[in-house]
Amino acid sequence: MNENLIGNSKEMVDFLGNHYQYNCLGCEISNKKIIPPGGFIYEDDTFLLASDPEIPLNGFLIINVKKHINSITGLNIEEQHRLIEIISKSISILKELGITNEITLVQEERSKHFHVWIFPNQAWMVEKFGKGVSYVRDICEYLRSNATAKDKEEVLETIAKIKERYN
Repeated sequence: MNENLIGNSKEMVDFLGNHYQYNCLGCEISNKKIIPPGGFIYEDDTFLLASDPEIPLNGFLIINVKKHINSITGLNIEEQHRLIEIISKSISILKELGITNEITLVQEERSKHFHVWIFPNQAWMVEKFGKGVSYVRDICEYLRSNATAKDKEEVLETIAKIKERYN
C-alpha cells in the first residue's frame, strides 16, 4: 500500500476492472495516477474531462478541477466561465451523437474535490427508475452490477467520438 494513502484511503475499481487506492479521488485523477477508462477527453490548466471511471453509462462525463477545492466559489471568474464552456460543449456533443436529449448536471459541495457530473438521461432510465435527480444513484448502482461487455465497449467508442469532436 502507498504510504501516502494510509488512514483515509479508499479503493475504487473502474468499470474495466482496474483497482486503485486513493485518499482523494479527484486529486488522484488530477495527478493522472488514476486514468479513467478511455483516457482524458479534454484537458486545460484547470480542468480534466473524462468518462466516469466506475459507472459504464454511455455519455456519462465528469469534469474534474485540478486544484483541491470543493466549491465552484474556489474558481476565479475566468475558470467559472471556462467550466460553463466545457459543460455546454460536452452537452452539445452528446446531443449531436444522439446519446441523449436531456442532461442532469450534478455538483455538490459535500464532495471532497470539486467535480461536475454530466449525466445523460436515457429512455430506459425513465422506464425503469422514473425521472429526476433522485434516481441518479439508483441508476449508477444498477449499471455497476448489470452493465454488459457490450455496454462498456459502447462507452469506450463514445469517448473516442467525443475526443474527435473536442480536437
